[in-house]
Amino acid sequence: MTDSFIVKLILSFVAGSLWITMGTVLAERFGTRAGGVVAGLPSTVLVSLFFIGWTQSASVAAEATTIIPAVHGINALFVFLYISLLRYGFWFALSLALALWFALSLLLVASGFDSFPLSLLLYVILVVSTYLIVEKTMSVPSEEGRKIRYTLSLVLFRACFSGAIILISVVLAKVGGPMVGGAFSVFPTMFIGLLMITYFSQGPSFSAAVMKSSIPGAMSVVVYAAAVRYTYEPVGLVGGTVLSIALSLCTSVFIHRFLSGKTS
Repeated sequence: MTDSFIVKLILSFVAGSLWITMGTVLAERFGTRAGGVVAGLPSTVLVSLFFIGWTQSASVAAEATTIIPAVHGINALFVFLYISLLRYGFWFALSLALALWFALSLLLVASGFDSFPLSLLLYVILVVSTYLIVEKTMSVPSEEGRKIRYTLSLVLFRACFSGAIILISVVLAKVGGPMVGGAFSVFPTMFIGLLMITYFSQGPSFSAAVMKSSIPGAMSVVVYAAAVRYTYEPVGLVGGTVLSIALSLCTSVFIHRFLSGKTS
């Protein structure tokens, strides 16, 4: 295991700890819309693509973005199945949702998928359809924030648990090679950490509401990947990362305003 990969693991753990813990706190304090949007911010994908570019090349990192939108569309199906099956029990819903994710993602990798435009199209179709079903047909309501007393032990537990989930996904990406690495850079680690913490701290309805908001909220990850694809080579790793983060954050602000105005 190289020194650069050890650094990647450390950064992944820190990013996962901060992102998911912040997402759960924002959801509990300010409502499920805010938590869902934060869950969609790029974390693992940011670290993964940067390190692919650093340890290999900017062109390899750009190529790794090809599969990201399509797999993120599968993430929307993961959330949809979790919400649909939640009434049958948490572990049952999570297990089947993960089984679906692995089956579809591995099928995508095995097919030799290599079209970025088609990847974007699949993402749009899956995200729009799943969100409309959850919002309109299943009528999962958004929920307001709740008063929570945070202790140091509670925050540290959430941070360590979240970071561990992110770290495991990064190791799997390393073992599986470049194509699997691209898929695992958007493995629903953020979603898993968020849904587990919100379910056991606030209950199934709150967890489902947060995950509903995470479906469109995760659009910022796809925007980030697309920005990386077209900025890493001409601008460089640092410049491309900064520009991609800026575009991703602008997307997140827009999504939060949209959700606040359109959902109930």
